[in-house]
Amino acid sequence: MLFSKRRIILIGVVAAVVATIVFLPLILTITLPTNVNNIAVRLEKVEVVKNATAVNPRIVQLNLIFGVHNPTDKSLTTSKIEYQLFANGQPLGDGLLSYEDVPVNGRPQLLSNTDAQLQSQFTITPSNSTAEIVKQIANQSTGKKITWKVVGEADIDSGFSSATKSFTNQI
Repeated sequence: MLFSKRRIILIGVVAAVVATIVFLPLILTITLPTNVNNIAVRLEKVEVVKNATAVNPRIVQLNLIFGVHNPTDKSLTTSKIEYQLFANGQPLGDGLLSYEDVPVNGRPQLLSNTDAQLQSQFTITPSNSTAEIVKQIANQSTGKKITWKVVGEADIDSGFSSATKSFTNQI
């Protein structure tokens, strides 16, 4: 007999495993909302931490407040936001707000049709090229308005899948 019960079961199990491997990427992308590109990440506010400059006047520490708007009908989360910060067009460096080592249920929730605020600390150590702008940032009382710009990518997660959202914002 060519097909015994054992062979039929074995062929069925192998076919099920192959089907799972082939269709798994499709199943995982279904869990992301179709309008994930409508999610907006923006820089809302930049604050100078006064205590940090009192300890070491050469280092300026900033708190960056990011706003994330989720217009989709699904609750999402973020695992990280990587960004570059500019002040008056001058690059200050790269920053990272990461929740990758936090379990999914502990990450910031981006609930459906709501806004969420995420805070990131950014430390600036002046160099020859950034000394003047860092002085302006540290002494905000000079009255000169600083134009902040951020360029980056946020990893947006939903269940088993993830998508990268690029953003650029200026305040």
